[in-house]
Amino acid sequence: MKITSSTQQYDINLYSSAKQAADKPVSGTISGLTHKTDTLDISENSRQLAASDIVNLTAVYFGTPQINESLNRLLSNKSPEVKEAAYGIIQSNIITNVNGDEERAVLLELGLSQAQYLADNYMNDGEAAEFMNTIRQIGAISQTRTVDAETKQFRYETPPRRPVGAPDDYMDLNYMMRKFEPETFGKLQEALANGKDWNSILQTFAKKASANTDWMKQYKEAAKPIEGYSGENRFEGASTSSMTEFVQDIKSLIGKTGFETSVTANIEAFMRTLENPITVK
Repeated sequence: MKITSSTQQYDINLYSSAKQAADKPVSGTISGLTHKTDTLDISENSRQLAASDIVNLTAVYFGTPQINESLNRLLSNKSPEVKEAAYGIIQSNIITNVNGDEERAVLLELGLSQAQYLADNYMNDGEAAEFMNTIRQIGAISQTRTVDAETKQFRYETPPRRPVGAPDDYMDLNYMMRKFEPETFGKLQEALANGKDWNSILQTFAKKASANTDWMKQYKEAAKPIEGYSGENRFEGASTSSMTEFVQDIKSLIGKTGFETSVTANIEAFMRTLENPITVK
């Protein structure tokens, strides 16, 4: 799975730069020219892999800085198998290349139950609660999927980006400029590409944006924290006391989903990932 930016843009992070270069301070608490929308491009070869082969390392998912930080921290001291299973859930169950809405819903619900198995068996209470909240946030993002009519790529909407540790009044200027003044955004990109004075363009827009109450109101609404997915889960009652019981309970419910083949392959791949040691070189 390949994760790419929806547009090729220059990455300027004044928040980080200001922290690293005190001799060149940046006024205000502005930051973050990063992309807003992630595009997941899954190659045809990857789609045709046999289910029994999908036990190698999956891509690491980046939804928002907060989601990324949470997953990195929670999984930092876990075994390679647990890390792979966690990211595998995201790739195989939540952010997928499946087209049918009903099958996507079944896989999402199964993924939430698999995440609960990881939480109950490999994490303490505090870690488990945060992990499930983070996974449910990714589940909510998955519900925003649209398909580009020309490229057929899947796109997922995320809130304006806020770096971990950024102040409460942080503004994602990339988001605001693209939304409210796309022509200015184009000029900024041109200045960056040609080595011209991009800083004055950025600073002028930052002052304008902070003074525009309507823009700020819309931005604050869009920047609200992601509410986790809270839909019903037909696999919620599966026992997590052991892998054997968990798989048995899941398989007893598979026939009611209408997707017995894909769901069976999915739960068996999850089981193999946790049971087969992964050697990290």
